[in-house]
Amino acid sequence: MSDIVFLRAWYSIQPRKFYNPVTSLLLSDKERWQGMRLTGQVRREQGVKTPTNVNSLYKPIERPARRFNPLKVPKKLQAALPYASKPKVMKPQHRATYMQKRAVVLEPEEKKALALLQQVRALRKDQVARRREKQEERRAAHRKKVEKEEAKKSEKEKEKRKEYMRAAGMKSKRETEAMEGGRSNKRRKT
Repeated sequence: MSDIVFLRAWYSIQPRKFYNPVTSLLLSDKERWQGMRLTGQVRREQGVKTPTNVNSLYKPIERPARRFNPLKVPKKLQAALPYASKPKVMKPQHRATYMQKRAVVLEPEEKKALALLQQVRALRKDQVARRREKQEERRAAHRKKVEKEEAKKSEKEKEKRKEYMRAAGMKSKRETEAMEGGRSNKRRKT
């Protein structure tokens, strides 16, 4: 008894359509008739708030920040590892390096040249973006055109196939009639 068998057996049923006959419309004054009020309408008229389940309210998720212990590779294992796989452990620098300490002061001509270069780069970037947008538009138009052509082509192929199958069916019908011995059971009018 170790086999598990899943039997997918169900029967489709059509649920009955529910209808609620309103017999009070048989009254002589049909304009005054009013159906039963919805729960929301009753609450609004009586000024009662919708009951809320405290457990169903959204609360901000508070997760403590996870702190992972640093990976410690034993000294013997580090010595056995190839150079590329050895952990690169560098001590944090307390003193500022030469690159951090030095101050870069540009000459007025250098400032102008740098500003000009930035402007040229910005213009180039804008030009490339516009060119890309235009290219995308052209591609979209081309894609639409190709899709239309493909649709027409598939429609024509479908028609051809249909015509061919109809002809093949007529041919096979004629052949079977010929095999049966001449004409079918239809009588000739004389």
